[in-house]
Amino acid sequence: MNRIKCEAIAVNTDSGICPGIAKTERGEVFMIGGRTPEPNGICCQAFAAIGPMKLAMMLTEKMDWETKDYFDIVFPHGFVTYRLSRIKEK
Repeated sequence: MNRIKCEAIAVNTDSGICPGIAKTERGEVFMIGGRTPEPNGICCQAFAAIGPMKLAMMLTEKMDWETKDYFDIVFPHGFVTYRLSRIKEK
């Protein structure tokens, strides 16, 4: 199983802080494995939004059709863009 690095690469607000409940800031990084990140974890709504791609990336190797080593996912409200990338477990 791969761990997933999830980084907030962009926050599209004047303040650079998401107006949502978690107040996500650009540059925050979360490592997601068998447990969700704590104590300063990812926004619960963002975690739900990235869930399907996170799970697929955790359980598979890079596929031939993947042109990059990461996927960017824009949070449904449009303020935060998260970048997901695989971290191989040793």
